[in-house]
Amino acid sequence: MNPKGISVVDNPDVVPYALHLLGGGSSFVDVEDIAVKCYELAPQRFGFRTHPYPNYKTFSKALRDFEDKHPAMLLRSPDGLKRQLSAEGVEHVRMKRPALERAFNSPAANPPTRRRNQRVLNELRDNPLTQAFLAGEKPELSRIAVADLLMCSPDSPVSDWVRHCRSLEAAALEAGRDDLAGFLCHIIKERPDWFGEARA
Repeated sequence: MNPKGISVVDNPDVVPYALHLLGGGSSFVDVEDIAVKCYELAPQRFGFRTHPYPNYKTFSKALRDFEDKHPAMLLRSPDGLKRQLSAEGVEHVRMKRPALERAFNSPAANPPTRRRNQRVLNELRDNPLTQAFLAGEKPELSRIAVADLLMCSPDSPVSDWVRHCRSLEAAALEAGRDDLAGFLCHIIKERPDWFGEARA
């Protein structure tokens, strides 16, 4: 495969697009899967020179370069082995997707919905706090109730609260549920002390 127009795309640009195609707007994806997808999209860039295999070293540099330039666009799993697009990353791919699709000659299609993440968004939507907010009310935000909504414990470290909230926010945006993302932003605005400076 020789993607048409690939010369106008830099290697780091391929990383968030590959993550998007793997459903990384709504869930964490292993970096090895992202590396393979980058190779499938651009084998001449992300493969070995003389063998038809993904070159992880090339991918690793592209990932590092993208994260250095756009530190807020990718979320990391606690073990550092997975990535998810943040809300900013989802918007970045939305803006860049037409050019990337032309470069890689791929159809304008959304990645398949993952059942687990649809379930998570449904649970967020059906939570009493969310329902009250969507009905125009201002729900009382207790730490225990919000921790339950974010699927973490009340005494979890700030980094966990930030990661869970940002992951849900990105998944909501990817699914076109700006209303749910808006509620998560409302929680942070109302109780910034729960999220600390790590949110900045």
